[in-house]
Amino acid sequence: MRPHRLTLTAFGSFPGTETVDFDALAEAGLFLVHGPTGAGKTTILDALCFALYGQVPGQRNSARSLRCDHAPPSAGPSVTLEVSIRGRLLRIQRSPAWLRPKLRGTGFTEEKSKVVVSERHGSCWHGLTTRLDEAGDLVGGLLGMNADQFWQVAMLPQGDFAKFLRADGEERAKLLERLFTVKVFAAAESWLAEQRKLAGRAAQELRQQVDFAIQRVEEAAGDDLRAALMQTDAPTGPSAPLAPSEAAEAVAAQPDPGSDPLRWAGALLDAARAVVTRTEEEHETAGQALRAARRRFDQAAALADRQRRYAEALTSRRMLDERADERADLQAILDDAARADRVIPLITAARQREEAAAKARTMAADALSRARPLLSGALAAGPHSQARPLLSGTFTDPGAEQAPGHRTADAAETSALGAPEVGELAALERQRQAEIARLSELLTEEARLSVVRRDLLRVEAELAELVTADETAATRLALLPGLIEQAEGRLAQARMDAARIPAVQAVRDAAADLIEVDRELARLAVELDALAQREAEVSAAGAELPERLADAGAALAEARAQAAAIPAAAADLDAARAALEATHRRDALAAELDVAAAAHQVLVDHAQTLRERWLDLRQARMDGMAAELARDLADGRPCSVCGSEHHPHPASPAPAAPSADDEREAEDAHEAALAERETSERALASLESRHAAAAEAAGDLDPESAADAVRQAEEELARLQAVADREPALAAALERVEADRERVRDQAGEIAEALAAHHAHRTRLETERARLHTRLTTTHAEDARAGFRHSRAAAAPAEPEGTGALDGVGALDGAGRLDDAGLLGGAGELDGAGVLAAAGQELRRLQESAGREPRLAAEAAALGRERSELEEQGRRVAARLAACRTRHEELSGDAARLRARLDAARGDDTTITARLSRLGDEAELLREALEATQAAVAAADELDRVRRHAQEAAVEAGFADVPDAQAAYRSQAEREDKAERLRRLDDEHAAVTGTLADPELAAAAAEPVPDVAAIGAERDAAETAYTRLASARDRAGARARRLAELHGELTACVERWRPAADRHRLAERMAALAGGTSSDNQWNMSLTSYVLGERLRQVVDAANERLDHMSAGRYLLRHDLRKTAGSRGRSGGGLGLRVADGWTGVERDPATLSGGESFITSLALALGLADVVTAEAGGAEIGTLFVDEGFGTLDEDTLDGVLDILDGLRDGGRAVGIVSHVAELRSRITAQLKVTKTRTGSTLAILGVG
Repeated sequence: MRPHRLTLTAFGSFPGTETVDFDALAEAGLFLVHGPTGAGKTTILDALCFALYGQVPGQRNSARSLRCDHAPPSAGPSVTLEVSIRGRLLRIQRSPAWLRPKLRGTGFTEEKSKVVVSERHGSCWHGLTTRLDEAGDLVGGLLGMNADQFWQVAMLPQGDFAKFLRADGEERAKLLERLFTVKVFAAAESWLAEQRKLAGRAAQELRQQVDFAIQRVEEAAGDDLRAALMQTDAPTGPSAPLAPSEAAEAVAAQPDPGSDPLRWAGALLDAARAVVTRTEEEHETAGQALRAARRRFDQAAALADRQRRYAEALTSRRMLDERADERADLQAILDDAARADRVIPLITAARQREEAAAKARTMAADALSRARPLLSGALAAGPHSQARPLLSGTFTDPGAEQAPGHRTADAAETSALGAPEVGELAALERQRQAEIARLSELLTEEARLSVVRRDLLRVEAELAELVTADETAATRLALLPGLIEQAEGRLAQARMDAARIPAVQAVRDAAADLIEVDRELARLAVELDALAQREAEVSAAGAELPERLADAGAALAEARAQAAAIPAAAADLDAARAALEATHRRDALAAELDVAAAAHQVLVDHAQTLRERWLDLRQARMDGMAAELARDLADGRPCSVCGSEHHPHPASPAPAAPSADDEREAEDAHEAALAERETSERALASLESRHAAAAEAAGDLDPESAADAVRQAEEELARLQAVADREPALAAALERVEADRERVRDQAGEIAEALAAHHAHRTRLETERARLHTRLTTTHAEDARAGFRHSRAAAAPAEPEGTGALDGVGALDGAGRLDDAGLLGGAGELDGAGVLAAAGQELRRLQESAGREPRLAAEAAALGRERSELEEQGRRVAARLAACRTRHEELSGDAARLRARLDAARGDDTTITARLSRLGDEAELLREALEATQAAVAAADELDRVRRHAQEAAVEAGFADVPDAQAAYRSQAEREDKAERLRRLDDEHAAVTGTLADPELAAAAAEPVPDVAAIGAERDAAETAYTRLASARDRAGARARRLAELHGELTACVERWRPAADRHRLAERMAALAGGTSSDNQWNMSLTSYVLGERLRQVVDAANERLDHMSAGRYLLRHDLRKTAGSRGRSGGGLGLRVADGWTGVERDPATLSGGESFITSLALALGLADVVTAEAGGAEIGTLFVDEGFGTLDEDTLDGVLDILDGLRDGGRAVGIVSHVAELRSRITAQLKVTKTRTGSTLAILGVG
């Protein structure tokens, strides 16, 4: 890149147009830009950078305007640069944003940034782009570097490099990061740190699962099993006591659930299985003891049972001997009952016949008692009137327990008295039948008399009816004229009511609308109250929400702040651990450092001695150079110095003059010593860096304090992690509060809209209510009152006929009730419900009245027709009255004749039919008495026969009589019961005999009585022990199975956790190594610092090529891997700079350099950085360099050396511009660009060229 021409207009300090011809200045190679302070020297460099990149270096780029304040208001700032980049000649015209005066009116308008890039082809300029971004890409692509790199390479700002020289590692890293791309390595560091955090979180979660599984194993194992595990390896015998150290080793050898959970869980499982085996063995031993106890108990119980059975058999035999008489009685009873079974059927038959005879006697006595009133008069009049009553005493006592002989006597008495009475009964029955036949012939006369009587009654009724009808018709004819007049009046009223119905309907509809409006207004009032209450509640809830939101936000912010502190806490933990390690490393390196420092000092002194010898030899050789050149002189050969062929006085060498070989040997010795010193320096620097890093990391801590710090850091990290775990819940709570706030806002909006709608609706309803109120208050009922007065006047003259007339007047009386009640036309509020009720009532009355109109019309017409019909009816009734009176006289004579004949025939009875009915009933009673008497006599004869057969059978069976046989009889149940008792006695006797004959029982009776209770107690104790051991075995088995399941779960958890833990350890090591905090990272360099450190080493190597010359071989820059002074981080290594002083052999801190030393060192560093950046950017050639300020601090000799270096930069046609106000430079550098400062702005002038 070589600039040719730069034109500035109203830019920076220059109000007008200024042009810089860099080609003219570059012909001299080295040119000076000078002027007073603040004149605008740096502005020229800013304009050059602005033309290329659209930016100015440093903080000046943040200025609000680049326009010169001295320029005219209408002059716009612009920069035009003609520059060659990679063989292409470009013209770049840029204008920054500025405020120009408006063309019309007052004020300013903003002009945007503009750019025009053109390229010269031949003699013409061709435009490339006018876009800012395309221009920047074009220039950056051609130069191969960004703006920061260009400023550092082409401008060489000495002030920045002086700061760079004295800065710590962090500040150097910031500058180097702008110049060299390390984004990939920084991203790698961030990625590794993030992976460490993610892997740590995953490992922690999986470790929690392992811990939970361990806790479940501990719970399943119980305290006894864990205690048993601790005592598993301890000797139990008294002969093997453990020493305290051995006991500690035994405890340490126990598996720990935290470090080796699987071994610990496996040991618990083995212990649980051992417990299962032991309990099973104990359970088996207890089972054998239980079986033995059960056998002993069973044997004792069996012996006691045999002894008991034998004793019970002896007792039973004595009891059976005592019951021998009872057995004989049972056998006799059963034998008598068997004989009585042959007689009982006949006795049963006799009892049945006795019951039948008693029933027949009862029925005969009943029939005779009913017929006895008929017999009394007949017997008194007949030949047997002195005999005793029929069958008297025959059936007085049926007596089921009478003897057979007595019953036979009764039967004979019944037969002797029954014959004459039966004949008498038959004769009376025949008399009744003959009387019935005679009276039946008079039934026709009685029927004819009934017909005559009915006809007579009918004629009399018809005659009375005709008389009544004639009287009624006459009365009705007298009333009909008034009734007709009343009907016509009611008809007229009904027609008037029908005409008034529409007006009353209008009033009713208006009242109904008014009620509906009032109801809607009441509902709206309730809803408005509810909405107001809801609005108050929502407002209260909204008032609470800011505080809740602030509390939730503060809690979440606090949790996030605590969570954000986790990396720092983790870093603190890592730092504490590193410090603990550093305390040990610091003490170990201190001794090595002392030895290495002593050895290094020896090498430094030796190297310095050899350097002084080499310089002395070099100076002595230079002093004797004339003699060395004289050795090659010969007459006639031109001198290589002056060219003369004559050598009159050639110089002679000094006696001890060194040769070139001596100088080379001294130089080689010096270089060898210097190499040894550098090797020692590197070793010492390594040790010092390691020791310093360890000392800095350890500080003043001792190992105990460092261990306490590690423990505190671990506790703090655990506390922060616990707080961070609450972050999701707090975030959810904040979201809920925010959702509540949105919901409250929505509800408030909805309530406001609802209130507005309800108020509008209430306004409309109130308007409608006022309209209805006005309509009702202006409505009158004049027609109703008029109709009422007319109806009362029409109804008053008529006489009331009945309730119908009164009802009609009452209906008419309600015609004016709407207005009379004060519900219409009032001045106050209307009673809508009252108006509606009154209007409804009045409307119903009017509708009913109007509905009666057809009926009233028909009624008036009917009354007219009725009057005509009554007149015709009177004439007909008179004719029928005469006919009826004649027929009544004829029927009265026939009835008197028939009544006299029938009265003689019926006697005391009311009618012939009643007499026939009575005689038929008496004949039936006599017939029944005759049949019952005959049946009783037959039953008595049959009873006597059956009793004789039963007596004969009882004697044949061996009984004295029938009662004896009945006494011997037993029922089937009694016989079965007694037979069963007899069988049981026999069975008991046989069983007792068999038991006493059993030899085993007899032998048992001879044995001693066993103690069954004691043997049973032993068996119960064995049962208890067996059950307890069974429960213990089951519990041990269940615990072993549960531990086996949990061991599998723990194994799965550990198998998931261990790879995650390995990944975390690997990620942590990689992140710590890349971040420079790992103990394996000797120099505490992060990956980015390592890359930047390598770039810095390249810069140092390039800078030393010039610094060695400018410092006359005294100073060299050293890339120091140790952390710089003031670096606070743990990973600040790799970017240190030291200055090696060849005169003292000591490496110095750059801060100890004087002003001039700092300048030349910074200049060398800047030039080296420019070389490295240029090579990094692809080797783009920078044709013009600028060195800004710093020359005033140099002495004359140093200034010469610096100028020699700068003059050497012109190799290859490069131009170097020095920006300085040092007066001495003006006499040394002829090509100058002068900047003149005035009160109206600055100007430029080129001096010493052309």
